[in-house]
Amino acid sequence: MIVDTCYKLLRNISFFKKQIGNSYFMIERWSWEDLRLFVGVARAGGLAGAVETTRSSAPTLSRRMLCLERAMGKTLFNRTRDGYDLTASGHELLALAETMQNGALRIDRWKSNAETMPLVKVAAGAWTATFVARHLTGLANPRIPVRLEIATGISQADLLRRQANLGLRNRRPEARGLAGQKLVRVEFAIYGSLSYIRDRQELIDQKRLQACAWIAFSPSGPKPPSAVWLDDYLHNDPDIVCSSAQAMLEAVLGGAGLCVLPCFIGDAENRLARASPAIASLAHDQWLVSHDEDRHQRQIAYVRKALATLIRGHRALFAGERPAASPDGL
Repeated sequence: MIVDTCYKLLRNISFFKKQIGNSYFMIERWSWEDLRLFVGVARAGGLAGAVETTRSSAPTLSRRMLCLERAMGKTLFNRTRDGYDLTASGHELLALAETMQNGALRIDRWKSNAETMPLVKVAAGAWTATFVARHLTGLANPRIPVRLEIATGISQADLLRRQANLGLRNRRPEARGLAGQKLVRVEFAIYGSLSYIRDRQELIDQKRLQACAWIAFSPSGPKPPSAVWLDDYLHNDPDIVCSSAQAMLEAVLGGAGLCVLPCFIGDAENRLARASPAIASLAHDQWLVSHDEDRHQRQIAYVRKALATLIRGHRALFAGERPAASPDGL
């Protein structure tokens, strides 16, 4: 009797599945990976912008977002020509997903710290990174062992996503979740080698400056403000363009022409001399930025304090109050 009943039940289920489809019995579930992709699309505002950060193709992202919406039973995006706009449900899920992502990152850091000496990554522009690298001995503390990584480049690392622990930036952080402290004022000026300027004492005349050879720093990506300023100043292309800061510095030191440098680089080099007053439009404040949740971690807090002490200790150099060596007669 029981066998007959079970057989009938299975036969009825089979018939029912044929009528409404097997998908009824397959409850679609969300996955951790889909949430990771969702955060990438939500932050980028569309598929194209999320391709690089998620390392997934646009068709894959589109398919996974549809699957996630089906699994959640909610519409997460308003799809428009301009991209993917979050719905109210999408905003709610993003907040939850970011909390989960931050928790996973903390687990990764905990695991990493348990296995190796903790790593603190500092993101900075090319010139600021050069300055920090020249003063690394001032950051060492044997009582707080830490590995230090200095990441350079014009594009800023995303501190909210922990692409770096600390950032040295030229503006106050605006994103919620970031903490910043103002360090010093940074000034810029025109520099050339001692011999180049000694042989051209007429450089004091601003009009004659434009007749000199010029060297520009133009890395991949957006131009730094100094390169934009030089374009406006010259009204034509510079004579030499360097994609690395160090290459430009070597070219200037070799007497190839003039360039724009922050004073904390130009004035610290006794083989260079200024060929202009400070350039007011390029001056900015230097900020030390960190993730608000991470800045109190022992190693990060130590590096943060050490960097602030180092840079503030050279306030006069950053502010252009220690002029570079002047050639005879200039």
